[in-house]
Amino acid sequence: MTVINGIILSTRQYKDNDLLVRILTETGGLRTFLARGAKKPKSALGSALQPHAVLSFEGAFPKNNQGLGYINDIQTIKIYQRLIDDIEVNAYAALIASLIDQTFEEGEQLTRWYNQFVLGLQKLDEGMDPQIIANIFEIQLLVPLGVAPNWRQDPISGESVGQFDYSEKYNGIISDKHYDLDDHRLMLDQKTVFYLRQFSIIDLRQINQINISETTKRGLQRVIDHIYDNQIGLKPKAKTFIEQMHAWQNTLINFRQNGEGKSE
Repeated sequence: MTVINGIILSTRQYKDNDLLVRILTETGGLRTFLARGAKKPKSALGSALQPHAVLSFEGAFPKNNQGLGYINDIQTIKIYQRLIDDIEVNAYAALIASLIDQTFEEGEQLTRWYNQFVLGLQKLDEGMDPQIIANIFEIQLLVPLGVAPNWRQDPISGESVGQFDYSEKYNGIISDKHYDLDDHRLMLDQKTVFYLRQFSIIDLRQINQINISETTKRGLQRVIDHIYDNQIGLKPKAKTFIEQMHAWQNTLINFRQNGEGKSE
């Protein structure tokens, strides 16, 4: 028996009273653990094992790195209240969790990403813009996903200062001197390009506040979605839920605006 630190990515019922808990562990990477009896009414485990909680527990890793590990007793647990209270924040946390889970292999050493996710959850709980926190993960996860766009400089001239646009053809930014080489570049505004470049290298510890316009946020998401859809083919369920939620919100806003216009 050992003490294991981890972040709960997801849970699902197993048999009648048990729970399978997907965890990003600090030292053992991605693992699935069995929590016996967690679904019983009087179980202390059931109420504690919530997605996106950070915990330390007594248990065991899977034997020979195969099968299930076990959760026997929880020592400490941190549950982020804003993620419980705000469905949008919860959805973005679920998106980050899904991306990490689908990017890496079982048991791969992921201490850096464990620490990053803990920081990300803290930033979300502090009230930071959830889309931007998720965007930072989406951009930085492109490297282990094998895409790794060149955000540093134009690959043709080596220029790193000036006006740039994103080119899928060149897998990164190209300067305005070479726009004519790619008719399908995304025609981004320079604020969007600036943040794409910053997000690819930023340390979450450096972020104390976020003040980015809705226009730039839409531009950022357009580029990220383009890369994930066309170059990776990865779209977690949480992403679809977020898109549907925003569509509902926009429909409601339009309905209210039209209703107010008619009443006048």
